[in-house]
Amino acid sequence: MINLVTSSIFSFSKDISVDNQDAILSPRKLANGYIFAVADGVGSYEGAREAANLTISYLETLSINEHFDIGNIFEGINKEIRNLPLINSSFHKAATTLTFCFINDDGIWIGHIGDCRLYIQKENKLKQITKDHTRHQQLIDEKIFTAKELKGQPGKNILTTAISPSIPTDYASIFIPREEFSIDDNYIKIFIMSDGAHHFWEKRPRFSDNTLRNPVRFASSLQKRIEKATPIDDYSLVAASFKIS
Repeated sequence: MINLVTSSIFSFSKDISVDNQDAILSPRKLANGYIFAVADGVGSYEGAREAANLTISYLETLSINEHFDIGNIFEGINKEIRNLPLINSSFHKAATTLTFCFINDDGIWIGHIGDCRLYIQKENKLKQITKDHTRHQQLIDEKIFTAKELKGQPGKNILTTAISPSIPTDYASIFIPREEFSIDDNYIKIFIMSDGAHHFWEKRPRFSDNTLRNPVRFASSLQKRIEKATPIDDYSLVAASFKIS
């Protein structure tokens, strides 16, 4: 049986003078499991905030019968996003990224598009499960450049796909069966971050063991790190610990 033990969230704009274009879904019960998510509106287009919020609202009202189908979920979200230009014609290029997770006794389902990241704690580290849909990652996958060669080069945050009325949705679907869980004393800990948060985590991907083991401490420590360094983008985190019995 999977039970939510503790979770912690935050979502802030990079500057109090501008709207936060991230949107989050804290862990909520869905059928025999739990779902949670982070969406990051693509800020260069009007309607980004609305696209992110609409995406999370869709997940909030989601219901499933027998099977969790990531493809159907993205199809449903796409239908909602395609209606945005009907609300406001300037939203015709509105776009958002999305990373969501559903966990139950059978395993973990991850739907992902864009550059938010999902991590699972393994021992005293966080293992990145998703892969960014960015130009840099594309160049790495095509073996044109290595990650080391691209470090510090421009274009890191250029997305190759997103949820939008104007471009095809090329999402990733990941399933991790129960027997492959990274379990620590009967607990599994999952973290989803927008790029404004994981940018600062990746610069120094470590905390004390006590902080890593507790999503509340982790969230507090990461928030402090980001704000001390000055945010470069809106920054969001959903962290959750589940007991496996």
